[in-house]
Amino acid sequence: MIRIKNLDFAYNKKKVLDNVNLYAKAGEILCLLGPNGSGKTTLLKCLLGIHKQNSGEIAVHGHSINKYNFKQLAKKVSYVPQKQVSSFPYSVLDMVVMGRVCHLGAFSSPKRVDYEIAKSSLDFVSMADFVDRPFTELSGGESQLVMIARALTQESQCIVLDEPTAHLDYRNELVILEAIKMLLNKGHTIVMATHYPNHAYYFENHGLSTKVAFLNKGQIQFMGKPSDVLTEKNLEAIYDIESKVLKHNELKHVVPLYTKGTVK
Repeated sequence: MIRIKNLDFAYNKKKVLDNVNLYAKAGEILCLLGPNGSGKTTLLKCLLGIHKQNSGEIAVHGHSINKYNFKQLAKKVSYVPQKQVSSFPYSVLDMVVMGRVCHLGAFSSPKRVDYEIAKSSLDFVSMADFVDRPFTELSGGESQLVMIARALTQESQCIVLDEPTAHLDYRNELVILEAIKMLLNKGHTIVMATHYPNHAYYFENHGLSTKVAFLNKGQIQFMGKPSDVLTEKNLEAIYDIESKVLKHNELKHVVPLYTKGTVK
C-alpha cells in the first residue's frame, strides 16, 4: 500500500533523511519510533507530498505520489496532525465535513451525502453527540477523535498520524488507540509516529498486523515486528536508556528503568 525507496531529503544543504526504505501493507500499522530530531515528522511530510524529496521514490497504491495532484493524493492518504488549532469556532460537523474537499469541485459546496458521510465518521469514533459543539471548546482527546473522523471522511485507504496521543491523559490515550485499532480492523493502512514503544505492542498484542521502524539520525536502523525489534538492546542503542521488556500472559510491554549517565 505504501512503499518508500532510497529516500533522501535535506533542508537547504542539511540532510535530514538518508536512504530511507519503508513499506506498509494493506491493513497494517507502521509505528515510526525515534528520538526528537530524528526526522519522523519530516518523513511523514514527504509521504504527504508537503516536502519534495531530493531523491528516491514514494509510492502509494503502486504509483509515485509525484504523479498525483494534491486532490488525488488526498483521496489516497489522509492526515491527523499532532494538534489541530482553529481560531474560528467551527462546529464539529463542519470540521469533519472539510475532509470532503478533495471530492468536491472548485466552486462546489458539500451536499447532503457529504454531511451523511461526516456524521457516519463521527458515529464511528463515538462523537455523534458532538456535531453542533464548537471545535474550539473540545478537550484534547475529543479534538483528536474529531480529526480521526475527518481523516475517515476523506475515504482514503491510508491514514498518517503524527504523535496522535501527545499531551493526552491516560484515558484519552487509550481512547485514541482504540479508535486506531478500529480503523485497522476496517482495513485501513496506518503510519503513526509515536514516542511510546508500548503503542506498537498494544496493536500487536491485539493480533493486528504491526511493524516497527526505528528512525535515528535520518536513517532506519531497525525494522520488523514489535516482538522482534523492541528489544532491550535496540532501545538502549536508540535512546541510550536501560529498559526491561516484560511478558505477562503472553502480552509484552516495555518498562523504562533509567537514562544512562543522568537519571537513576
